[in-house]
Amino acid sequence: MATLSTALGVLIGIPIAVMAARNFAPLPVYAAGRGIISLGRTFHEIIVAILFVKAVGFGPFAGMLTLTWGSIGFFGKLLAEQIENIDRGQVEAIRATGAGRGAVLLFGVLPQVLPRIIGLTIYQWDVHLRQSTIIGIVGAGGIGTTLYNSFARYDYDFSLAILLVIVAIVLLGEVVSAVARKRIQ
Repeated sequence: MATLSTALGVLIGIPIAVMAARNFAPLPVYAAGRGIISLGRTFHEIIVAILFVKAVGFGPFAGMLTLTWGSIGFFGKLLAEQIENIDRGQVEAIRATGAGRGAVLLFGVLPQVLPRIIGLTIYQWDVHLRQSTIIGIVGAGGIGTTLYNSFARYDYDFSLAILLVIVAIVLLGEVVSAVARKRIQ
């Protein structure tokens, strides 16, 4: 659930971030992009999880939708700010060759923000692992439901095992993040 929602959040968040970057989008598009980002960041994930559980029922699908929703707002905001702070010289050089908007984004913007995209993606995945524990308790599936059930059965050994797995996955995410950033730079 955490991995899929991170991937969907990033895939949807990138175009929204471009829409919400003041230096790349006309005012109506910019306002729409910022509105989507604000909407995605307005409500706490537990509230969103409850809404999705009511809309689509109990289970991991509601959890995946919840995490994706929040990820779009978080990822979109931070990436839009990164795009607004890029070196304009590289972008102008690409434009001077007669390149279109897509080429400017691909060759002028993407190389400058790619390390940030990777870092934000790994961080968002890490956050989703922890959030999936919490939203599972309200019925949105995932490891949180399993953890809640183990506590309800007084199976503390199993609860501890789940918590240790979460810690190990978060530490693994840190290692992957460090290696990926080193290779990009």
